[in-house]
Amino acid sequence: MQYLRTLAQTIPNVFIVLCVFLTVTAFAQENPCDPDLDPLSKNPLRYELRGDRCEGLYHRNKTSSILSLVSLTEFFEEYSLKSPQEIAIEWKVPKAQKARLRAQSIKQDLFYRMDTIRASSETSYRWPNDVLRKLSISRWDIGLLGWGLYSLDGHEQNVCLPLRVTQSREAVPSETYQVQLWPIQELEEVFISTATINPDGSPKTFLQDGEVLGYGFYPAKRVITFEIPKPEKPGIYYLEVGATLSSGGVVTIEYWFYHAG
Repeated sequence: MQYLRTLAQTIPNVFIVLCVFLTVTAFAQENPCDPDLDPLSKNPLRYELRGDRCEGLYHRNKTSSILSLVSLTEFFEEYSLKSPQEIAIEWKVPKAQKARLRAQSIKQDLFYRMDTIRASSETSYRWPNDVLRKLSISRWDIGLLGWGLYSLDGHEQNVCLPLRVTQSREAVPSETYQVQLWPIQELEEVFISTATINPDGSPKTFLQDGEVLGYGFYPAKRVITFEIPKPEKPGIYYLEVGATLSSGGVVTIEYWFYHAG
């Protein structure tokens, strides 16, 4: 990512926004509902507590990050809304810890979310598809993200847990993880870095260092999908995404993810 760091130092009026993955979440509060969302109060499909999850529609957020991670999956089956069968979400963890799962819209002007918190003894979740069916939300309309809170050299850090999402078939083994980003501004180019980490979570050895995505066109509010190779060894890894903005400027976001091997 040296290109972006040099750019920020040499070009006037270029700014860097560093977005650390989702504010560190206190899992002590078991209610999975996000208090920052404003549900559609008069809509029966509004974002609200539905059993062990919060799910539904909400008003558009007034503020949001220029660029954010909305999905990290190992396998994501194209589920059927006609089937009564629940959607199975599975994940692996570095050690037993509570996990937060989030489904969110990647369709412009569809303000939908699902949030749930799973116990440290769980590594799978059966997700009823009734709300998805009523809203006609397909697999291509949402991203899925899972994460847990882990200690890195004494500091708590959210670590993404790649998800396997199935309904009627077994997950197919893959050599990559699928990543999806959501930009709210048009981007000029996107750069991807992955690395092993030091004990404190800082990048140690880069496996990918500022690799250009090279799609040529990154409009605002259209999902950006790409793959990253699975590392050779199990462990927690570092992911950094940098982007130049069409309007001028630079944005950089960083995350940590677990690879089970």
